[in-house]
Amino acid sequence: MNMKVLFDKATTPPQAAGNNTLSDSGKPHPKAYIEKCVKKFGYNLTVREIIRGTEDRIDEGIFLNNAAKIMSNFKMTRRGPFKGVGFSRGNGPDNDQGILRASWKTIGESVLDLKQFLISRANTTRSRVLVEISEIERSQVAEKLWYMLKRLLPLCMSKTSLGLVGASKLLFSVLPEVALPVDNIQWRKLFQTVDYSDVICLMANEIIEWERLSGKRIDECDPNSTLPAIYNVMAMEAREV
Repeated sequence: MNMKVLFDKATTPPQAAGNNTLSDSGKPHPKAYIEKCVKKFGYNLTVREIIRGTEDRIDEGIFLNNAAKIMSNFKMTRRGPFKGVGFSRGNGPDNDQGILRASWKTIGESVLDLKQFLISRANTTRSRVLVEISEIERSQVAEKLWYMLKRLLPLCMSKTSLGLVGASKLLFSVLPEVALPVDNIQWRKLFQTVDYSDVICLMANEIIEWERLSGKRIDECDPNSTLPAIYNVMAMEAREV
């Protein structure tokens, strides 16, 4: 897998699980360039609302509202399992099939458990928790997210989709400090894996490497955001390269 997100050329990440170093990292993108990409990103308002809305607590209502917002903004409500999700019909954010409520029923308990785990980590800040926890804890978080994503896949699948995109966006809608919303091109071209735990760890590793080589903190590019939200902007920028 060749990563080309925070660096100006492809990096060669570790192949072995648990290896947290990147080799042959290219030149880090300048902080100003990342700031520019974040500024022009078209979904900033929704992302900021999701981040603010999940800061103190998570419940089914917050999940329904956030999930409807992100699915609508990423234009996933026109067809497939999320068709009709939104606020325009006057009867709540869910569609007639109750896809969002079914999703919360499937992962709600696990989401709350992971949220409590993150809150309880000492000496961490919410926006940077993914890189401030220990390597072992980061692997645990990644595995918990992978477990939830796999449980969501049967609900998010359609005739033309494996459900990975929808499932990752549902996770981001309630856990934006650690979950990464991944689109089809990123799954196929950028990450080249369906293992979400690998994606999360590789994202964290690349952020750590960028900060080490640049001497800056990536959250300074958008202080009101989270690391996955910033990384997602750069992944979307890189997907066409």
